[in-house]
Amino acid sequence: MAAVHRVLIQGGGVGGLTLAAALGQRGIEVDVVEASGPDAVLGVGLSQPNNALAALDEIGVRDACLEVGFPFEPLAIWNPAGVQVAAIPPADGRYGKPSNNAIGRPVYNRILRDAAEKAGARIRTGATVWDMTEDADGVEVELATWTGKRTPPVRDLGTASNRYDLVVGFDGLNSRIREHLFGDRYTPVYTGSACWRVTMPRPADLTHIAFAISGPAKAVLTPISDAQMYVGLVTPEPGNPRFDSADFVRLVKERMQGFSGRIGEMRDNITEDSYVSYAPLYHVTVREPWFRGRIAIAGDAAHTSTPHMAQGAAMAVEDAVTLAAALDEHQTLDRALDSWFHRRRDRALFVADMSLALLKQESGGDDLTPDEAELLELGIPGAQARIAQEAY
Repeated sequence: MAAVHRVLIQGGGVGGLTLAAALGQRGIEVDVVEASGPDAVLGVGLSQPNNALAALDEIGVRDACLEVGFPFEPLAIWNPAGVQVAAIPPADGRYGKPSNNAIGRPVYNRILRDAAEKAGARIRTGATVWDMTEDADGVEVELATWTGKRTPPVRDLGTASNRYDLVVGFDGLNSRIREHLFGDRYTPVYTGSACWRVTMPRPADLTHIAFAISGPAKAVLTPISDAQMYVGLVTPEPGNPRFDSADFVRLVKERMQGFSGRIGEMRDNITEDSYVSYAPLYHVTVREPWFRGRIAIAGDAAHTSTPHMAQGAAMAVEDAVTLAAALDEHQTLDRALDSWFHRRRDRALFVADMSLALLKQESGGDDLTPDEAELLELGIPGAQARIAQEAY
């Protein structure tokens, strides 16, 4: 990998840690800085479709994820009373079985962090990029300490800046690296909806993902281990309100009132001790190259997806392993980054665009663009088949 010898990754989530492991295993010196504190892992759980599992196999963690997660095959469709009315079988493709695995976010993060550290990556939490100065031969980076969302970062005074061959922003929706590259040209747009997630014990007979729609609310039930599951609830939230976390339990139960039967029982079992998270859903897609010079973005920083395809984190993992491969395959950084972008662009943007189209359809479809209407003609099975059959 002659193009780079030292890399800084901003963002210690799924994509950033996967890239850190992939580069470290190739003998590259890697630093990871993550703005959240050491115990902050955002999210409850997520799906690992088989394309993500194949990419994770490249860094040697597929089996570890399957061991602690919950593998499954079909996607079940329930009515609002929790009775199954249909099932969507997994699409045949190049990635093998199991077709899906669901996993708790904290344990997933731990698996990836262990792989990155084993590969030699240095990980610093509670830190972020303060400033970057690029020249033809590298990027000088100054860092800052960050103690939380409600406090500004504090520049690391009295410490030397660090020099890197490449800086990669896997720093999510509100990416500071994207802002450095593009200014305010890619401001995330609120979709009008949000996602609630509630962790609870898994019923013994819930052996795959199931979803149901009641009025404006969509509930997705996801087993993430032998013992646990979570309910994801997508609801319209006009005006992008800000709620007090002390009200989350009451609010999520109110939004589940249209469900009965098994789903109603799950709602009634939510207590004040239940863990409930709330996340407004935004959309941003960068359609021009995701890099300039020696600075690049990937994952949600470049193409944010709503949860409707269950592929957002998978796209970040694919971005990571393909970037590492491109740096292996090309002798110069500009050729490596250009090759990587053109390999990833259409696939990642398809997932982002299809996810948004599905959200709009479920919300009434009044603002669908002609391109989105065309995407919806594929349906979920057609979209899954395209992803399953394409090489990442």
